[in-house]
Amino acid sequence: MDFALTDEQRAFQGRFDAVCRERIAPRAREADRRGAVPAETWADLARAGYLQLFHPPELGGSGADGITQALAMECLARACASTFWAVTISTALCGKILHDLCAPEHHRRWLAPIVCGERIGCFAATEAGAGSDPGSYRTTVIGSGRGYRLRGEKTKISNASIADVAVVLARPDPSLRPPSARPNEGLCYVVVDLSRPGVRRTEIDKLGLRGMSWGTLGFDDVEVGEGDVIFDADMHRTLGAVEWGQILQSFCALGVADAALAACVEHVSSRQAFGRPLAHLQLVHSRLAQMRAEIDAARLVATEATWIKAGGRPARELVVIAKIYATEMAVRVVDGAMRTFGGEGYRTDHVVERLYRDALANVPGGLPTDRLRELLACGLLGADPWVYAPFDWLTPAGLRLGAADPIS
Repeated sequence: MDFALTDEQRAFQGRFDAVCRERIAPRAREADRRGAVPAETWADLARAGYLQLFHPPELGGSGADGITQALAMECLARACASTFWAVTISTALCGKILHDLCAPEHHRRWLAPIVCGERIGCFAATEAGAGSDPGSYRTTVIGSGRGYRLRGEKTKISNASIADVAVVLARPDPSLRPPSARPNEGLCYVVVDLSRPGVRRTEIDKLGLRGMSWGTLGFDDVEVGEGDVIFDADMHRTLGAVEWGQILQSFCALGVADAALAACVEHVSSRQAFGRPLAHLQLVHSRLAQMRAEIDAARLVATEATWIKAGGRPARELVVIAKIYATEMAVRVVDGAMRTFGGEGYRTDHVVERLYRDALANVPGGLPTDRLRELLACGLLGADPWVYAPFDWLTPAGLRLGAADPIS
């Protein structure tokens, strides 16, 4: 395994990093303030080839290798985390799901326009009260004379207010699924044109990543064609596609941590205290060294995961490890940056304040790191992380649900 960059990779990194520094980063504060990624940013990234990196040439992509994808993701996330999330959710997460799980018609109608920047996509899985438990989903596909209808609501969806298409994880009406199906079986993917009548969109206020749309998609008997419902969604394949979401969260965290470290280095090199630059303080040395060590460690595991994943090989455990470590690492690094800047970093117009808010989003985003730890441990133990037998641990301990005090 050799991650030394080729001349081609190095040249791409230089070109794309220049686009991010000169065109994307200067708009980051305004995107955060306005709550939207500027249209010219999408156009710049399409011209720079970012949207094309994750897809094969026959779909308008560049078929880039995993190392190039990793370099690009970190560059963009360092420039603006909100932009990175919105754009990468569209092309890498929704795009990969369309490519891997849906039909050739969907490639032509939706994926190709996403790759060239003409359309925006999203993936709608999470529901209120269900979180990451697909067995609790209530969004339902029901039969109709002209195909199917979609009924329900998905929430905490990235790109909800701006997307043109959503891939929705739904549950078929009992009349459409086999009687023997288990609770987590029989889910389906529904490709939904979000301009259809009956689609409701509601934006949700959020702490960080304010430039990215994040909200609720409601479906009030939205008509969908027969070819737009893919039955018997395979949970293993679904998780494989969703791994791209965990990869993007890992690189978002890396980019935020990179930016925080760079801001700290500049600050301590120029700020005077007690007759000398802050950079002369031993505490500052220790903090910067710890930041650097953790960022480099996270980069290695995230890059390896992307390299394996982009090569078409299984990378689930490594992707999970990268997401857990990188996202929590970024929170530690940005907290260290806030301490380094003191009250200056607490100002709402300061870059570290924005980075602090943005870093927090990656930990619960997609599958939360606590849930990922459970998936990782279940793999070690040979347990099924999706099926749990009823278990009462309260009664043997002399407790009952909702009781204020132990049962005497």
